[in-house]
Amino acid sequence: IMRKLIFFLFIAINIILIISCDDQVDPKTDFKDVYALNCVIRGDTSFQVATITHSYNVDGYDPLTNTNDPFIKGAVIKLTYDADGKTYTFRDTSINRPAGSRYTTPMNFYYINNFRPKYESTISIEATLPNGKILRAISTTFFISPYVIQNNEYSIPITVFGNYLIFNWTNLTSTKDEKIYYVPELVIKYSKNQNGTPVEMQKKIPLFYISGANGDIPLYPSIQANITNARFDTTIIRKSLEEISAGDPNKQNYIIHKAVFRLLIADKNLAVYYAAQKTFLDEFSVRVTQPEFTNINGGLGIFGTLTSTQIDVPIKESFIKSFGYLPN
Repeated sequence: IMRKLIFFLFIAINIILIISCDDQVDPKTDFKDVYALNCVIRGDTSFQVATITHSYNVDGYDPLTNTNDPFIKGAVIKLTYDADGKTYTFRDTSINRPAGSRYTTPMNFYYINNFRPKYESTISIEATLPNGKILRAISTTFFISPYVIQNNEYSIPITVFGNYLIFNWTNLTSTKDEKIYYVPELVIKYSKNQNGTPVEMQKKIPLFYISGANGDIPLYPSIQANITNARFDTTIIRKSLEEISAGDPNKQNYIIHKAVFRLLIADKNLAVYYAAQKTFLDEFSVRVTQPEFTNINGGLGIFGTLTSTQIDVPIKESFIKSFGYLPN
């Protein structure tokens, strides 16, 4: 979980720093030292991460040529949660970067490991930089019941082929008129035998496919407010299962474990950021034409809240074997 949270923030950092260096008229005109604070408070863990970086100048016009980590050390970051009246202070640490990373120095970040929001409440963050500059932002946390997804004893396939597998959940409302946004997803958990070693993988199920010049294009659920269900066509589920081993005649190298329906719940800040990027929350891709969005007073960045809940969906053995796969 920790590495996924850190990866999420560092992708956001790269996007924001590229934006700050990518002016449509002349990216080298009137360079300004801009600071970016990024922090996503998650309701499904007590480990929270924050980062602070600054814009940078380069020789030429390619911002990706920079090899000096723009991370700001020595900042004081405080998180205030109105629900318990407490203020939490972040600590700083670092981990090794993955092989092939752009920067060679350790990956720095700030963290707290004892805060998990449990109530709907205002939450705020304030970062004081070593030079005295202050970055601030406000968001709202939500109370998410573990029973928000209605338990209808789902399984794959459903009794009538061609019907929809429908997941319903309780619509969460906010007393502060803050809209709540949902991103539903259905994934198949499986493992593939690679040189005698099982490698865990997953396959995301689209809502439907559209025809493209180079074949079918999958379309996945988008982020929306005021929705209470998601529908997945069993024909699409079957097609997705077939795609797991496309081009591989050795079907028994694949072990199908189960399906998982997961519901991501985000505040409006993350929802706007998600919509601006038009990419999935857990799989950001970097483009130099990213539109700019920030809710940080005094700089750039994103401060928002995100939580999730999920249920397992068993897949019948007979259905798994019909593809030549092995059941778990």
